[in-house]
This record gives sequence, C-alpha cells and structure tokens, in this order.
Amino acid sequence: MENASKALIIAGAILISILIIGLGVFIYQQAQSTVSKVKLNSQEAQAQNQQFDNYMGSKVSAQAVKQLCTTVRTNNITGETGDETKKVWLVYQPQSGTAEFKTPSEISKLVKAGKTYDVNVANDKADDTGDITEDKLDKVDTAAYWKNGFIKVITIKENGASSASESKTTEWD
Repeated sequence: MENASKALIIAGAILISILIIGLGVFIYQQAQSTVSKVKLNSQEAQAQNQQFDNYMGSKVSAQAVKQLCTTVRTNNITGETGDETKKVWLVYQPQSGTAEFKTPSEISKLVKAGKTYDVNVANDKADDTGDITEDKLDKVDTAAYWKNGFIKVITIKENGASSASESKTTEWD
C-alpha cells in the first residue's frame, strides 16, 4: 500500500512537471509570434515609405509631384480597409499662401510645369491619432508619422523663382 501511494505521488509530480513545461513552451511561442509580428510591421512600414521616399527632395519637378500624387492616391485606395495608419495625407503650400490639406487630385491640378517643389515629411514625430484637421495643420508639433512607422503627412511646398539659388525657411522647416 505504501509503495502504491508513493507511486501515485511520483506520477502526480511528473504530470505537474509536464504541465509546467508545456505552459512554458506555449508562453515562449506566443512571445516569438509577437516579436515576429512587430518585425513584419516594421518591414512593411519601410516598404510602404520607400515608395514615397523616391519623391522627397528640395527641388522636385512638377512631373514628379504629380507622380507622387498618383502613388498616394493608389496607396490610399488599395490600402487595407479600416487601417487608418496606412493612409497618407498631403499638405500643399503655394509660394504665396498658407498650407492646406489637399487631395492628390487637387494637388495634381495646382502643380505647374516648370516649377520646382520642396517635398518632405515635416518632422520625425509620431502619434497614433487619426484626427487630422485644418486647425492642427499650422501647429509645429503635428506628427508626420504614425506610431507604427508609416508616413502620415507629406508636405509639398512650391518653391519661388529664386529657389535654385537660395533656400527659404518656412514654418514647416
């Protein structure tokens, strides 16, 4: 009887040990899955941002700005439904005027052949709010990236006639 009792205690201890090891393996796999997902999101953000980086610069042609507008329009239409963080907003500032949010189609119509444009992201700040409104546009702290690394706002400023020989400082610099 004593031996049977000890055998049951040993069997119970082995079962509990197996359960603890199994739980540890499960937790480890969950952590690995989360880390892989974060790396995938980072790589996805870099891939998406790369398509816009090709158009960034201080003396971008009107044709390149129109191509950027087409790329943004396509991105916003074909992006995942319901994922606001993949949408890119455009801000347009004419040479003599204030910056305003515009659709890619509106900017394509405003861009003039022969002119150059300063195209960039305004800063390297990030947030996760999708509340982009005109009254936030003039604030210096408007984040240009989503927290997950995707570009949020691209600014397009019309350069003046003298932009080739001197650089101007504006409120977006």
